[in-house]
Amino acid sequence: MEKILPGIKNVYMVGIGGIGMSGLALLLKDKGFSVKGSDIQENYTVRALREEGISVNVGHRKENITTGLDLLVYSSAVDRNNPEIIEAQRRNIKIFKRGELLGLLCSGQKTVAVSGSHGKTTTTALMGHLLTLLGQEPTVFVGGLPLNYSRNAWWGNNYFVIETDESDGSFLYCKPWVSIITNVDHEHLDYHKSFENLQESFLQFAANTRGKVFGCGDDGPVKTILSRVDGISYGFGADNTIRAKNFYFDGQFSCFDVSIEDKFTGKIKVPLLGEHNALNAMAALGFFFYSGFDMGQVVEALKTFKGTKRRLQVKDFVAGVTFIDDYAHHPTEIRAVLKAVRYLKPRKVIAVFQPHRPSRVKSLYREFAECFSSVDELVVTDIYSACEKAQEGINAVFLLEEIKKNFPRKLRYIPKEKLIEEIPSGIEEGDFVIGLGAGDINIIMEGIVCEFRKNRVKAAR
Repeated sequence: MEKILPGIKNVYMVGIGGIGMSGLALLLKDKGFSVKGSDIQENYTVRALREEGISVNVGHRKENITTGLDLLVYSSAVDRNNPEIIEAQRRNIKIFKRGELLGLLCSGQKTVAVSGSHGKTTTTALMGHLLTLLGQEPTVFVGGLPLNYSRNAWWGNNYFVIETDESDGSFLYCKPWVSIITNVDHEHLDYHKSFENLQESFLQFAANTRGKVFGCGDDGPVKTILSRVDGISYGFGADNTIRAKNFYFDGQFSCFDVSIEDKFTGKIKVPLLGEHNALNAMAALGFFFYSGFDMGQVVEALKTFKGTKRRLQVKDFVAGVTFIDDYAHHPTEIRAVLKAVRYLKPRKVIAVFQPHRPSRVKSLYREFAECFSSVDELVVTDIYSACEKAQEGINAVFLLEEIKKNFPRKLRYIPKEKLIEEIPSGIEEGDFVIGLGAGDINIIMEGIVCEFRKNRVKAAR
């Protein structure tokens, strides 16, 4: 590490409570750096970092930047006018963006970089898990918490498996050995300005790859990219090099047959719901096949993967009601998740949706209006703004009116502060209640579960 970060011993991280920043903090700590940082609020990740011995300040203040710091790293969610960044500039402390540092850490490594608008967290976690089970001791960096492990990042000795970030273009800092592109969708256009620019960024990411590029050939933009690089396609379509067919669901497993170049065929069982997760598994299968691994061992190892936190995660089962938490906040993700839930044959699906960022609602409200068709009841709550300012006329009621044009079933707006009070009363045995969103809907859902349990205890007396 001395070659990559010469003269660096003490690192301060602004926005350390974000999942990507926390992963970098853990990697740096594993390599012997002194790491501390700050975040705007207390959260689960901040508490987990403190348990690892990393000091975290709540709130951004220039007084946090003290003598002896060698490097400041900041999240893409942090404004350059942040007082800690300004103070670091005044003190001539070296400053890196999050993605810039990740690119340096994986420089010269046997890096497997996972990119895409959707599915990259699960795919990265799956790749890291399989390599670990197969005795490879990889370095892993995931933008979510793999449920097989207690961390989202750890240092190893061989492969370097990372989830990249296209939202701010920072994935272009990475020059991987192998890359995966799960899909390219209309997302993060506030940064890229147009879908064409976004596609060009993904093409550049693919061109930066030293070896093979695996991509979903069922996705039009990805298929185009693969044709311009050393690309290998996977998917359900007949023209893919890695092809799945005969998809079905068996208990807790998504099952399908796979063939690769007619040289390998196998029956795959992966304990994840949905065809979108079958695609994620195919990306991993392609990597292991072309890397010369024993495919029998890979297929068996797939069965042990538990998924990642907040990705179709069953949080609780109370009085015949299943409560599910999912991070989906884009129409494509929501549609895929709700389709997958139907494989479990619920009596009724009640979706509680917390929109994420006013800019996303403004640009995709037509798509949001059409992605909930498979639910029986939909509740829309207030927009989680993240770091964005409110936009006039862009709110939950605006979105609700758009959805109402295409949604014939029960639909209502409930303010965020009343969800825990109102949702439990409408739940019945056999229902599936799924919280959707990238904000704090997962915390609210925990409150809904507690309230529902209390109501049932009272009713039983």
